[in-house]
Amino acid sequence: MRETKLRVRSARLFAMATVLATGLTLGAGSAAAAVDSTNSIVDHGARTVEAIQADTRIDFVPPLDGNPLTREWFHNGTAAYRVSGPHAEDWRGRITIGYQVGFPATLNGRLRFEYSTPGLGLDLGDDSVLKIDSLIPRAGIELEVGFGPGIKTVEVASGDVRGTEGFLRLGAFHGTVTGVLGPTNIRPFVAVVSDGGDTVITYGQLWSI
Repeated sequence: MRETKLRVRSARLFAMATVLATGLTLGAGSAAAAVDSTNSIVDHGARTVEAIQADTRIDFVPPLDGNPLTREWFHNGTAAYRVSGPHAEDWRGRITIGYQVGFPATLNGRLRFEYSTPGLGLDLGDDSVLKIDSLIPRAGIELEVGFGPGIKTVEVASGDVRGTEGFLRLGAFHGTVTGVLGPTNIRPFVAVVSDGGDTVITYGQLWSI
């Protein structure tokens, strides 16, 4: 009976998540992946908190809108965290995925970012580590950035986490930035912030178009 209820609960949660967003896969435990970048801190509780990026690939494509001021890409990879030390199982915090975007100039002093995901699949057991409602990517952000050159940090997806480890897998995470003149650089990052405010960020390699 308990197994049947768990299957029904998981099916309902999966259906909810599919309506919200797609392209992110959530898991608990270690992600078997090739690590691209990692960084760690020791928090107030003497625990080591690690932010991890792995299997990162960003593919730039010709912009669908045909606008020479648009840059478009698809992002695949894994964002993960790991906590060790005293009472690591009680740790709670938030994981965030984002980009630093560097640009030489803009047309009108504004940049518009669009993000979307083609599908969300969840592997939920008895202890889900991330809230579904916090996984919706932020879309349609318009930023006053000046005429350039400049660097802008944009957070695109985040979620509450708890326990010793967990990860988000991104598949065909779609992004565009409009209003850019000249070559554009994108550097993905993963930030992990504890409930107490301890923060660790890992930055990946630079991707250019």
